[in-house]
Amino acid sequence: MAAAMKEKKINKIERLKLSLNPYYYKERLDTLKVESLEESDRFYLKNFGIYNHKLRPQKFILRVRISGGRLSFAAFSELLKMARYADSRVIVTSRAQIELHDLDLETALKYMKQVEELGLTSWQTYTDNIRNIVTDPLDGIGEDSLIEVYGAIKKMERIFLKRVNYTGMLPRKFNVAINGSICSKIPFFGNDLYFLPAEKDGEIGFKAYVGGKNGIVAKDLDIFCFLEDVPDLFEAVVESYMEYGLRASRTKSRLFHLIEDIGLAKFRSLLLRRYDKEPIQGGVPLFERFDRRGSSFILKDGKRAMLYRSRFGELEQKQAEEIVEICEEYGVEELRLGCDQNIYIPGLLEDIELKNSFYGYSAVTVCAGSKYCVYSLFDTKEESGKLQLERAKRMGVTIGFSGCLKGCARHALSDIGFVGIRTGLYGEKAERGVRLYLGAEYTRGKSAGRLILYAVPLRCINRMIELILSIFQKSGFENFEEFSARVLNRYSSEALAFWLLLNYYRMEISKKREIVLPEQSSHSDEKGYFAKIVKEDSIDEERELAALLEAEEEFPFREAIIYLEKASFAVR
Repeated sequence: MAAAMKEKKINKIERLKLSLNPYYYKERLDTLKVESLEESDRFYLKNFGIYNHKLRPQKFILRVRISGGRLSFAAFSELLKMARYADSRVIVTSRAQIELHDLDLETALKYMKQVEELGLTSWQTYTDNIRNIVTDPLDGIGEDSLIEVYGAIKKMERIFLKRVNYTGMLPRKFNVAINGSICSKIPFFGNDLYFLPAEKDGEIGFKAYVGGKNGIVAKDLDIFCFLEDVPDLFEAVVESYMEYGLRASRTKSRLFHLIEDIGLAKFRSLLLRRYDKEPIQGGVPLFERFDRRGSSFILKDGKRAMLYRSRFGELEQKQAEEIVEICEEYGVEELRLGCDQNIYIPGLLEDIELKNSFYGYSAVTVCAGSKYCVYSLFDTKEESGKLQLERAKRMGVTIGFSGCLKGCARHALSDIGFVGIRTGLYGEKAERGVRLYLGAEYTRGKSAGRLILYAVPLRCINRMIELILSIFQKSGFENFEEFSARVLNRYSSEALAFWLLLNYYRMEISKKREIVLPEQSSHSDEKGYFAKIVKEDSIDEERELAALLEAEEEFPFREAIIYLEKASFAVR
Protein backbone atom coordinates (compact mmCIF):
# COMPACT_ATOMS: atom_id res chain seq x y z
CA MET A 1 0.00 0.00 0.00
CA ALA A 2 1.24 3.52 -0.83
CA ALA A 3 2.85 5.74 1.79
CA ALA A 4 -0.25 7.95 1.98
CA MET A 5 -2.26 5.02 3.32
CA LYS A 6 0.23 4.17 6.08
CA GLU A 7 1.42 7.62 7.12
CA LYS A 8 1.56 8.21 10.89
CA LYS A 9 3.86 11.20 11.30
CA ILE A 10 2.02 14.53 11.31
CA ASN A 11 3.16 18.16 11.33
CA LYS A 12 2.65 20.70 14.13
CA ILE A 13 -0.51 22.15 12.58
CA GLU A 14 -2.07 18.69 12.48
CA ARG A 15 -1.21 18.28 16.14
CA LEU A 16 -3.04 21.54 16.88
CA LYS A 17 -6.12 20.22 15.10
CA LEU A 18 -6.04 17.09 17.21
CA SER A 19 -5.79 19.10 20.41
CA LEU A 20 -8.71 21.34 19.42
CA ASN A 21 -10.89 21.07 16.34
CA PRO A 22 -10.74 24.56 14.73
CA TYR A 23 -14.55 24.74 14.58
CA TYR A 24 -14.75 24.89 18.38
CA TYR A 25 -12.26 27.73 18.61
CA LYS A 26 -15.20 30.03 17.80
CA GLU A 27 -16.12 29.81 21.49
CA ARG A 28 -12.90 31.65 22.39
CA LEU A 29 -13.24 34.53 19.94
CA ASP A 30 -15.02 36.90 22.32
CA THR A 31 -12.29 36.60 24.95
CA LEU A 32 -9.20 37.16 22.76
CA LYS A 33 -6.71 39.90 23.61
CA VAL A 34 -4.05 40.95 21.15
CA GLU A 35 -1.31 41.17 23.77
CA SER A 36 -1.78 37.50 24.74
CA LEU A 37 -2.05 35.97 21.27
CA GLU A 38 0.11 32.93 20.71
CA GLU A 39 1.18 31.30 17.46
CA SER A 40 -1.58 28.71 17.83
CA ASP A 41 -4.16 31.52 18.06
CA ARG A 42 -2.93 32.88 14.75
CA PHE A 43 -3.60 29.52 13.12
CA TYR A 44 -7.08 29.17 14.59
CA LEU A 45 -8.08 32.73 13.67
CA LYS A 46 -7.34 32.02 10.00
CA ASN A 47 -10.22 29.55 9.98
CA PHE A 48 -12.55 32.48 10.60
CA GLY A 49 -11.00 34.73 7.98
CA ILE A 50 -8.80 36.73 10.34
CA TYR A 51 -5.11 36.80 9.48
CA ASN A 52 -2.25 38.17 11.49
CA HIS A 53 1.50 37.62 11.48
CA LYS A 54 3.83 37.97 14.43
CA LEU A 55 5.96 40.44 12.44
CA ARG A 56 2.96 42.82 12.39
CA PRO A 57 1.34 41.94 15.73
CA GLN A 58 -1.08 44.87 15.87
CA LYS A 59 -2.46 44.61 12.32
CA PHE A 60 -5.10 42.16 11.11
CA ILE A 61 -6.81 41.28 7.83
CA LEU A 62 -10.41 40.17 7.43
CA ARG A 63 -10.99 38.12 4.28
CA VAL A 64 -14.62 37.91 3.15
CA ARG A 65 -15.82 34.99 1.03
CA ILE A 66 -17.69 36.21 -2.05
CA SER A 67 -19.44 33.14 -3.45
CA GLY A 68 -18.76 32.86 -7.17
CA GLY A 69 -17.64 36.49 -7.11
CA ARG A 70 -21.24 37.73 -6.85
CA LEU A 71 -21.67 40.68 -4.52
CA SER A 72 -24.86 42.69 -4.04
CA PHE A 73 -24.47 46.43 -4.34
CA ALA A 74 -26.00 46.78 -0.86
CA ALA A 75 -23.34 44.51 0.68
CA PHE A 76 -20.58 46.20 -1.30
CA SER A 77 -21.66 49.59 0.04
CA GLU A 78 -21.67 48.33 3.62
CA LEU A 79 -18.20 46.81 3.27
CA LEU A 80 -16.93 50.15 2.02
CA LYS A 81 -18.49 51.93 4.99
CA MET A 82 -16.81 49.49 7.35
CA ALA A 83 -13.48 50.09 5.63
CA ARG A 84 -13.81 53.88 5.82
CA TYR A 85 -14.78 53.77 9.49
CA ALA A 86 -11.70 51.68 10.35
CA ASP A 87 -9.41 53.50 7.90
CA SER A 88 -8.87 50.12 6.25
CA ARG A 89 -7.51 49.40 2.79
CA VAL A 90 -9.73 47.34 0.47
CA ILE A 91 -8.26 44.58 -1.69
CA VAL A 92 -9.89 42.45 -4.40
CA THR A 93 -8.09 39.10 -4.25
CA SER A 94 -7.09 36.71 -7.02
CA ARG A 95 -9.90 34.41 -5.82
CA ALA A 96 -12.54 37.12 -6.24
CA GLN A 97 -12.90 38.01 -2.57
CA ILE A 98 -12.73 41.22 -0.55
CA GLU A 99 -10.08 41.83 2.11
CA LEU A 100 -10.12 44.62 4.68
CA HIS A 101 -6.58 45.40 5.83
CA ASP A 102 -4.96 47.16 8.80
CA LEU A 103 -7.67 46.37 11.35
CA ASP A 104 -7.10 46.03 15.05
CA LEU A 105 -8.16 42.71 16.57
CA GLU A 106 -11.30 44.07 18.20
CA THR A 107 -12.49 45.57 14.90
CA ALA A 108 -11.65 42.43 12.92
CA LEU A 109 -13.72 40.31 15.31
CA LYS A 110 -16.58 42.81 15.23
CA TYR A 111 -16.54 42.99 11.43
CA MET A 112 -16.47 39.20 11.22
CA LYS A 113 -19.93 39.23 12.82
CA GLN A 114 -21.17 42.16 10.77
CA VAL A 115 -20.40 40.53 7.42
CA GLU A 116 -22.68 37.65 8.47
CA GLU A 117 -25.53 40.18 8.71
CA LEU A 118 -24.82 41.11 5.07
CA GLY A 119 -25.40 37.53 3.95
CA LEU A 120 -21.63 36.97 3.61
CA THR A 121 -19.07 35.12 5.70
CA SER A 122 -15.38 35.13 6.46
CA TRP A 123 -15.32 31.50 7.61
CA GLN A 124 -12.74 29.14 6.10
CA THR A 125 -11.10 31.70 3.80
CA TYR A 126 -7.54 30.96 4.98
CA THR A 127 -5.41 27.94 5.90
CA ASP A 128 -6.54 24.29 5.55
CA ASN A 129 -9.98 24.90 4.11
CA ILE A 130 -11.93 24.83 0.89
CA ARG A 131 -11.27 28.34 -0.32
CA ASN A 132 -13.63 30.57 -2.27
CA ILE A 133 -15.11 28.61 -5.19
CA VAL A 134 -14.48 30.64 -8.32
CA THR A 135 -16.03 30.93 -11.75
CA ASP A 136 -16.39 33.23 -14.75
CA PRO A 137 -17.39 36.69 -13.44
CA LEU A 138 -20.15 36.83 -16.07
CA ASP A 139 -21.54 33.41 -15.14
CA GLY A 140 -25.06 32.98 -16.50
CA ILE A 141 -25.24 36.38 -18.18
CA GLY A 142 -22.24 36.45 -20.51
CA GLU A 143 -22.81 35.90 -24.22
CA ASP A 144 -20.64 32.74 -24.13
CA SER A 145 -22.17 31.32 -20.93
CA LEU A 146 -23.48 27.80 -21.62
CA ILE A 147 -24.54 26.85 -18.09
CA GLU A 148 -25.10 29.06 -15.04
CA VAL A 149 -23.11 27.45 -12.20
CA TYR A 150 -23.83 29.76 -9.25
CA GLY A 151 -26.48 27.41 -7.87
CA ALA A 152 -23.99 24.52 -7.86
CA ILE A 153 -21.47 26.71 -6.04
CA LYS A 154 -23.99 27.43 -3.27
CA LYS A 155 -24.79 23.70 -2.99
CA MET A 156 -21.09 22.88 -2.68
CA GLU A 157 -20.72 25.52 0.04
CA ARG A 158 -23.53 23.96 2.04
CA ILE A 159 -21.50 20.75 2.20
CA PHE A 160 -18.50 22.30 4.00
CA LEU A 161 -19.22 25.82 5.29
CA LYS A 162 -19.35 26.04 9.09
CA ARG A 163 -19.25 22.27 9.38
CA VAL A 164 -17.30 20.65 12.21
CA ASN A 165 -15.56 18.01 10.10
CA TYR A 166 -14.50 20.50 7.43
CA THR A 167 -13.51 23.68 9.25
CA GLY A 168 -9.72 23.73 9.13
CA MET A 169 -9.52 19.95 8.94
CA LEU A 170 -8.20 19.41 5.39
CA PRO A 171 -4.52 18.45 4.98
CA ARG A 172 -3.93 21.76 3.22
CA LYS A 173 -5.86 24.43 1.34
CA PHE A 174 -8.20 23.23 -1.43
CA ASN A 175 -9.04 25.42 -4.41
CA VAL A 176 -12.09 24.76 -6.58
CA ALA A 177 -13.21 26.32 -9.86
CA ILE A 178 -16.24 25.64 -12.03
CA ASN A 179 -16.77 27.38 -15.33
CA GLY A 180 -19.89 27.28 -17.45
CA SER A 181 -18.57 29.62 -20.13
CA ILE A 182 -16.65 28.74 -23.28
CA CYS A 183 -14.11 31.52 -22.81
CA SER A 184 -12.40 31.46 -19.44
CA LYS A 185 -11.32 34.94 -18.41
CA ILE A 186 -8.80 33.39 -16.00
CA PRO A 187 -6.96 30.05 -16.39
CA PHE A 188 -8.49 27.65 -13.85
CA PHE A 189 -6.30 24.59 -14.40
CA GLY A 190 -4.18 25.55 -11.38
CA ASN A 191 -7.01 24.55 -9.00
CA ASP A 192 -7.12 21.36 -6.95
CA LEU A 193 -10.47 20.59 -8.59
CA TYR A 194 -11.76 22.14 -11.79
CA PHE A 195 -15.07 21.53 -13.56
CA LEU A 196 -14.67 22.48 -17.23
CA PRO A 197 -17.65 22.69 -19.62
CA ALA A 198 -17.83 19.71 -21.98
CA GLU A 199 -20.15 17.97 -24.41
CA LYS A 200 -21.08 14.30 -24.33
CA ASP A 201 -23.55 12.76 -26.81
CA GLY A 202 -25.00 16.16 -27.60
CA GLU A 203 -25.52 17.16 -23.95
CA ILE A 204 -23.63 19.83 -22.02
CA GLY A 205 -22.00 19.01 -18.72
CA PHE A 206 -18.54 19.11 -17.18
CA LYS A 207 -15.26 17.24 -17.22
CA ALA A 208 -13.47 17.06 -13.88
CA TYR A 209 -9.75 17.81 -13.50
CA VAL A 210 -7.81 17.28 -10.27
CA GLY A 211 -4.44 18.01 -8.68
CA GLY A 212 -3.63 21.46 -9.99
CA LYS A 213 -1.59 24.00 -8.06
CA ASN A 214 0.87 26.74 -8.85
CA GLY A 215 3.20 25.43 -11.54
CA ILE A 216 1.14 22.26 -12.05
CA VAL A 217 -1.93 21.89 -14.28
CA ALA A 218 -4.78 19.68 -13.11
CA LYS A 219 -5.12 16.21 -14.66
CA ASP A 220 -8.15 14.82 -16.48
CA LEU A 221 -10.06 12.57 -14.06
CA ASP A 222 -11.99 11.10 -16.99
CA ILE A 223 -15.33 11.68 -15.32
CA PHE A 224 -18.09 13.56 -17.12
CA CYS A 225 -20.96 14.84 -15.01
CA PHE A 226 -24.02 17.01 -15.38
CA LEU A 227 -24.64 20.18 -13.39
CA GLU A 228 -26.82 18.42 -10.83
CA ASP A 229 -24.05 15.88 -10.19
CA VAL A 230 -21.31 18.45 -9.50
CA PRO A 231 -21.86 18.77 -5.71
CA ASP A 232 -21.76 15.00 -5.24
CA LEU A 233 -18.56 14.60 -7.23
CA PHE A 234 -17.05 17.57 -5.41
CA GLU A 235 -17.86 15.96 -2.05
CA ALA A 236 -16.39 12.61 -3.12
CA VAL A 237 -13.12 14.26 -4.18
CA VAL A 238 -12.80 16.33 -1.01
CA GLU A 239 -13.70 13.44 1.32
CA SER A 240 -11.10 11.22 -0.37
CA TYR A 241 -8.49 13.94 0.01
CA MET A 242 -9.37 14.45 3.67
CA GLU A 243 -9.04 10.74 4.47
CA TYR A 244 -5.92 9.90 2.46
CA GLY A 245 -4.14 13.24 2.07
CA LEU A 246 -0.55 13.51 3.29
CA ARG A 247 -0.16 15.30 6.64
CA ALA A 248 3.51 14.86 7.57
CA SER A 249 4.98 17.86 5.74
CA ARG A 250 3.20 21.16 5.12
CA THR A 251 5.10 21.55 1.85
CA LYS A 252 3.88 18.21 0.48
CA SER A 253 0.27 17.98 1.52
CA ARG A 254 -1.75 19.35 -1.40
CA LEU A 255 -3.98 17.03 -3.44
CA PHE A 256 -1.27 17.04 -6.10
CA HIS A 257 1.11 15.32 -3.71
CA LEU A 258 -1.40 12.60 -2.84
CA ILE A 259 -2.02 11.90 -6.54
CA GLU A 260 1.72 11.90 -7.18
CA ASP A 261 2.16 9.41 -4.34
CA ILE A 262 -0.62 6.89 -5.14
CA GLY A 263 -1.29 7.64 -8.82
CA LEU A 264 -4.30 9.16 -10.56
CA ALA A 265 -5.95 5.78 -11.22
CA LYS A 266 -5.82 4.83 -7.53
CA PHE A 267 -7.18 8.20 -6.44
CA ARG A 268 -10.01 7.86 -8.95
CA SER A 269 -10.93 4.45 -7.58
CA LEU A 270 -10.93 5.82 -4.02
CA LEU A 271 -13.29 8.68 -4.79
CA LEU A 272 -15.63 6.45 -6.81
CA ARG A 273 -16.34 4.52 -3.60
CA ARG A 274 -17.96 7.73 -2.35
CA TYR A 275 -19.56 8.89 -5.61
CA ASP A 276 -23.02 7.39 -5.62
CA LYS A 277 -23.41 7.45 -9.39
CA GLU A 278 -22.21 5.38 -12.31
CA PRO A 279 -19.20 7.34 -13.64
CA ILE A 280 -19.48 8.57 -17.22
CA GLN A 281 -16.23 8.63 -19.17
CA GLY A 282 -15.19 10.84 -22.06
CA GLY A 283 -16.69 14.14 -23.05
CA VAL A 284 -15.28 16.81 -25.35
CA PRO A 285 -13.92 19.90 -23.52
CA LEU A 286 -15.40 23.21 -24.65
CA PHE A 287 -13.02 26.13 -24.44
CA GLU A 288 -11.63 29.02 -26.43
CA ARG A 289 -8.81 31.43 -25.62
CA PHE A 290 -10.14 34.62 -24.12
CA ASP A 291 -8.83 37.95 -25.40
CA ARG A 292 -8.34 40.03 -22.27
CA ARG A 293 -7.78 43.35 -24.02
CA GLY A 294 -11.43 44.44 -23.91
CA SER A 295 -13.30 46.24 -21.14
CA SER A 296 -16.87 46.05 -22.44
CA PHE A 297 -18.89 42.83 -22.80
CA ILE A 298 -22.19 42.15 -24.53
CA LEU A 299 -24.54 40.10 -22.37
CA LYS A 300 -27.21 37.57 -23.34
CA ASP A 301 -30.02 40.08 -22.81
CA GLY A 302 -28.36 42.65 -25.07
CA LYS A 303 -27.16 44.80 -22.19
CA ARG A 304 -23.52 45.37 -21.36
CA ALA A 305 -21.05 44.77 -18.57
CA MET A 306 -18.12 47.09 -18.01
CA LEU A 307 -14.82 45.98 -16.53
CA TYR A 308 -13.65 48.34 -13.80
CA ARG A 309 -9.92 47.91 -13.21
CA SER A 310 -8.58 48.07 -9.68
CA ARG A 311 -4.93 48.93 -9.19
CA PHE A 312 -3.68 45.33 -9.28
CA GLY A 313 -6.24 44.43 -6.62
CA GLU A 314 -6.08 47.65 -4.59
CA LEU A 315 -9.42 49.44 -4.66
CA GLU A 316 -8.72 53.09 -4.06
CA GLN A 317 -11.30 55.29 -2.35
CA LYS A 318 -12.02 57.36 -5.45
CA GLN A 319 -12.60 54.14 -7.39
CA ALA A 320 -14.96 52.76 -4.75
CA GLU A 321 -16.90 56.03 -4.73
CA GLU A 322 -17.22 56.02 -8.52
CA ILE A 323 -18.52 52.44 -8.53
CA VAL A 324 -21.12 53.39 -5.92
CA GLU A 325 -22.20 56.40 -8.01
CA ILE A 326 -22.53 54.25 -11.13
CA CYS A 327 -24.62 51.62 -9.34
CA GLU A 328 -26.93 54.26 -7.88
CA GLU A 329 -27.33 56.15 -11.16
CA TYR A 330 -27.95 53.09 -13.36
CA GLY A 331 -29.78 50.90 -10.86
CA VAL A 332 -27.11 48.18 -10.70
CA GLU A 333 -28.06 45.76 -7.92
CA GLU A 334 -25.22 43.24 -8.24
CA LEU A 335 -21.52 43.45 -8.96
CA ARG A 336 -19.28 40.64 -10.12
CA LEU A 337 -15.72 40.23 -8.84
CA GLY A 338 -13.20 38.50 -11.09
CA CYS A 339 -10.13 36.43 -10.28
CA ASP A 340 -8.32 39.02 -12.38
CA GLN A 341 -8.79 41.32 -9.33
CA ASN A 342 -11.19 43.55 -11.19
CA ILE A 343 -14.87 44.45 -10.77
CA TYR A 344 -17.46 43.85 -13.48
CA ILE A 345 -20.50 46.13 -13.57
CA PRO A 346 -23.33 44.34 -15.42
CA GLY A 347 -26.79 45.42 -16.61
CA LEU A 348 -25.80 48.66 -18.35
CA LEU A 349 -27.73 49.79 -21.43
CA GLU A 350 -24.59 51.18 -23.05
CA ASP A 351 -20.91 51.72 -22.45
CA ILE A 352 -20.21 54.43 -19.92
CA GLU A 353 -17.14 56.43 -19.00
CA LEU A 354 -15.13 55.02 -16.11
CA LYS A 355 -13.11 58.01 -14.96
CA ASN A 356 -11.02 56.37 -12.23
CA SER A 357 -10.69 52.85 -13.57
CA PHE A 358 -6.97 52.06 -13.41
CA TYR A 359 -5.22 52.96 -16.64
CA GLY A 360 -3.25 49.73 -16.67
CA TYR A 361 -3.87 46.40 -18.35
CA SER A 362 -6.45 44.00 -16.89
CA ALA A 363 -4.48 40.90 -17.96
CA VAL A 364 -1.79 41.58 -15.34
CA THR A 365 -2.38 39.65 -12.11
CA VAL A 366 -0.33 40.74 -9.11
CA CYS A 367 -0.06 39.17 -5.66
CA ALA A 368 -0.61 41.07 -2.42
CA GLY A 369 3.02 42.19 -2.22
CA SER A 370 5.00 43.13 0.87
CA LYS A 371 2.59 45.94 1.74
CA TYR A 372 0.00 43.31 2.58
CA CYS A 373 1.88 40.00 2.89
CA VAL A 374 5.00 39.13 4.88
CA TYR A 375 5.99 36.37 2.45
CA SER A 376 6.44 38.71 -0.51
CA LEU A 377 10.01 39.93 -0.95
CA PHE A 378 8.95 43.40 -2.09
CA ASP A 379 5.94 45.51 -3.05
CA THR A 380 4.82 43.77 -6.24
CA LYS A 381 1.92 46.16 -6.75
CA GLU A 382 4.24 49.16 -6.70
CA GLU A 383 6.72 47.49 -9.03
CA SER A 384 3.94 46.36 -11.39
CA GLY A 385 2.86 49.97 -11.65
CA LYS A 386 6.28 50.69 -13.18
CA LEU A 387 5.93 48.07 -15.91
CA GLN A 388 5.57 49.35 -19.45
CA LEU A 389 2.48 47.43 -20.52
CA GLU A 390 0.99 49.24 -23.50
CA ARG A 391 2.63 46.93 -26.01
CA ALA A 392 1.69 43.82 -24.00
CA LYS A 393 -1.90 45.08 -23.97
CA ARG A 394 -1.94 45.64 -27.74
CA MET A 395 -0.60 42.11 -28.27
CA GLY A 396 -2.88 40.42 -25.72
CA VAL A 397 0.01 39.00 -23.66
CA THR A 398 -0.84 38.10 -20.06
CA ILE A 399 1.50 38.66 -17.10
CA GLY A 400 1.51 37.18 -13.60
CA PHE A 401 3.69 38.80 -10.91
CA SER A 402 4.09 36.85 -7.65
CA GLY A 403 6.15 38.09 -4.73
CA CYS A 404 7.18 34.59 -3.66
CA LEU A 405 6.95 30.97 -4.77
CA LYS A 406 3.48 30.55 -3.25
CA GLY A 407 2.40 31.93 -6.62
CA CYS A 408 -0.77 33.83 -5.70
CA ALA A 409 -0.58 35.75 -8.99
CA ARG A 410 -0.63 32.53 -11.07
CA HIS A 411 2.72 33.39 -12.66
CA ALA A 412 3.07 29.85 -14.06
CA LEU A 413 -0.30 30.13 -15.83
CA SER A 414 0.47 33.41 -17.58
CA ASP A 415 2.22 34.11 -20.87
CA ILE A 416 5.01 35.84 -18.96
CA GLY A 417 5.47 34.99 -15.29
CA PHE A 418 7.59 36.65 -12.61
CA VAL A 419 8.45 35.62 -9.05
CA GLY A 420 10.18 38.11 -6.77
CA ILE A 421 13.68 37.33 -5.46
CA ARG A 422 16.71 39.07 -4.01
CA THR A 423 19.96 38.52 -5.85
CA GLY A 424 23.59 39.45 -5.29
CA LEU A 425 24.85 38.02 -8.57
CA TYR A 426 25.36 41.22 -10.53
CA GLY A 427 26.74 43.80 -8.14
CA GLU A 428 28.36 44.35 -4.78
CA LYS A 429 25.02 44.71 -3.03
CA ALA A 430 21.95 42.51 -3.09
CA GLU A 431 19.13 43.88 -5.22
CA ARG A 432 15.56 43.04 -6.10
CA GLY A 433 14.93 40.83 -9.06
CA VAL A 434 12.60 38.22 -10.54
CA ARG A 435 12.61 34.68 -11.77
CA LEU A 436 11.20 34.44 -15.27
CA TYR A 437 8.68 31.81 -16.42
CA LEU A 438 7.62 31.16 -20.02
CA GLY A 439 5.82 28.51 -22.05
CA ALA A 440 2.43 28.12 -20.36
CA GLU A 441 -0.34 26.55 -22.45
CA TYR A 442 -3.08 27.35 -19.96
CA THR A 443 -6.29 27.66 -21.99
CA ARG A 444 -6.37 23.92 -22.64
CA GLY A 445 -4.49 23.03 -19.47
CA LYS A 446 -1.67 21.42 -21.41
CA SER A 447 1.29 22.81 -19.48
CA ALA A 448 2.36 25.39 -16.92
CA GLY A 449 5.12 27.87 -17.56
CA ARG A 450 8.71 26.73 -16.97
CA LEU A 451 11.39 28.51 -15.00
CA ILE A 452 13.73 29.94 -17.65
CA LEU A 453 15.87 32.58 -15.92
CA TYR A 454 16.67 32.41 -12.22
CA ALA A 455 17.59 36.05 -11.69
CA VAL A 456 16.66 39.10 -13.75
CA PRO A 457 17.27 42.40 -11.88
CA LEU A 458 14.19 44.59 -11.52
CA ARG A 459 16.10 47.42 -13.20
CA CYS A 460 16.16 45.26 -16.35
CA ILE A 461 12.60 43.92 -16.25
CA ASN A 462 11.04 46.34 -18.73
CA ARG A 463 13.79 45.71 -21.26
CA MET A 464 13.29 41.97 -20.80
CA ILE A 465 9.54 42.30 -21.38
CA GLU A 466 10.20 44.41 -24.48
CA LEU A 467 12.59 41.77 -25.82
CA ILE A 468 10.13 38.91 -25.24
CA LEU A 469 7.37 40.87 -27.00
CA SER A 470 9.70 41.66 -29.93
CA ILE A 471 10.58 37.97 -30.27
CA PHE A 472 6.91 37.02 -30.12
CA GLN A 473 6.03 39.63 -32.74
CA LYS A 474 8.78 38.41 -35.06
CA SER A 475 7.52 34.84 -34.71
CA GLY A 476 4.29 35.83 -36.45
CA PHE A 477 2.00 33.72 -34.26
CA GLU A 478 -1.49 34.94 -33.46
CA ASN A 479 -1.20 34.54 -29.69
CA PHE A 480 1.50 33.83 -27.15
CA GLU A 481 0.17 30.39 -26.23
CA GLU A 482 0.55 29.28 -29.84
CA PHE A 483 4.08 30.69 -29.86
CA SER A 484 4.81 28.73 -26.68
CA ALA A 485 3.47 25.51 -28.18
CA ARG A 486 5.14 25.81 -31.56
CA VAL A 487 8.50 27.31 -30.53
CA LEU A 488 9.29 27.68 -26.83
CA ASN A 489 8.16 24.25 -25.70
CA ARG A 490 10.20 22.46 -28.35
CA TYR A 491 13.38 23.40 -26.46
CA SER A 492 14.77 22.63 -23.02
CA SER A 493 14.66 25.29 -20.32
CA GLU A 494 18.46 25.62 -20.51
CA ALA A 495 18.38 26.19 -24.27
CA LEU A 496 15.67 28.83 -23.89
CA ALA A 497 17.64 30.59 -21.15
CA PHE A 498 20.70 30.76 -23.41
CA TRP A 499 18.70 31.90 -26.42
CA LEU A 500 16.85 34.62 -24.47
CA LEU A 501 20.07 35.91 -22.90
CA LEU A 502 21.83 35.88 -26.27
CA ASN A 503 19.12 38.12 -27.68
CA TYR A 504 19.17 40.37 -24.62
CA TYR A 505 22.95 40.72 -24.88
CA ARG A 506 22.75 41.58 -28.57
CA MET A 507 19.91 44.05 -28.16
CA GLU A 508 21.07 45.83 -24.99
CA ILE A 509 24.85 45.40 -24.71
CA SER A 510 26.49 44.84 -28.09
CA LYS A 511 23.73 46.87 -29.79
CA LYS A 512 23.47 44.38 -32.62
CA ARG A 513 19.74 44.87 -32.91
CA GLU A 514 18.82 41.71 -34.72
CA ILE A 515 16.72 39.02 -33.06
CA VAL A 516 17.75 35.40 -33.36
CA LEU A 517 14.61 33.27 -33.71
CA PRO A 518 15.09 29.49 -33.39
CA GLU A 519 13.51 26.95 -35.71
CA GLN A 520 10.10 25.46 -34.97
CA SER A 521 11.60 22.05 -34.38
CA SER A 522 13.39 20.09 -31.68
CA HIS A 523 17.12 19.37 -31.80
CA SER A 524 18.86 16.36 -30.26
CA ASP A 525 22.01 18.48 -29.93
CA GLU A 526 20.69 21.83 -28.76
CA LYS A 527 24.14 23.16 -27.84
CA GLY A 528 25.48 22.27 -31.27
CA TYR A 529 22.52 23.93 -32.93
CA PHE A 530 22.99 27.22 -31.07
CA ALA A 531 26.79 27.08 -31.42
CA LYS A 532 26.30 26.93 -35.17
CA ILE A 533 24.01 29.97 -35.06
CA VAL A 534 26.52 31.96 -32.99
CA LYS A 535 29.46 31.07 -35.26
CA GLU A 536 27.59 31.76 -38.49
CA ASP A 537 26.31 35.11 -37.29
CA SER A 538 29.16 36.02 -34.96
CA ILE A 539 30.45 39.33 -33.72
CA ASP A 540 33.81 39.87 -32.05
CA GLU A 541 32.37 39.93 -28.54
CA GLU A 542 30.84 36.46 -29.03
CA ARG A 543 34.00 34.46 -29.81
CA GLU A 544 34.36 33.40 -26.19
CA LEU A 545 30.67 32.50 -26.11
CA ALA A 546 31.05 30.18 -29.11
CA ALA A 547 33.96 28.43 -27.38
CA LEU A 548 31.89 27.97 -24.20
CA LEU A 549 29.10 26.35 -26.20
CA GLU A 550 31.49 23.82 -27.71
CA ALA A 551 33.08 22.86 -24.37
CA GLU A 552 31.92 19.74 -22.59
CA GLU A 553 30.18 20.30 -19.27
CA GLU A 554 27.97 18.41 -16.85
CA PHE A 555 25.07 20.86 -17.16
CA PRO A 556 24.33 21.96 -20.75
CA PHE A 557 24.68 25.70 -21.45
CA ARG A 558 25.74 26.41 -17.83
CA GLU A 559 28.97 28.30 -18.56
CA ALA A 560 27.50 30.13 -21.54
CA ILE A 561 24.47 31.21 -19.49
CA ILE A 562 26.65 32.47 -16.63
CA TYR A 563 28.79 34.39 -19.13
CA LEU A 564 25.73 36.06 -20.72
CA GLU A 565 24.04 36.81 -17.38
CA LYS A 566 27.09 38.67 -16.09
CA ALA A 567 27.66 40.45 -19.38
CA SER A 568 24.00 41.49 -19.61
CA PHE A 569 23.00 42.28 -16.03
CA ALA A 570 26.18 43.41 -14.28
CA VAL A 571 25.95 46.80 -12.53
CA ARG A 572 27.94 49.28 -14.56
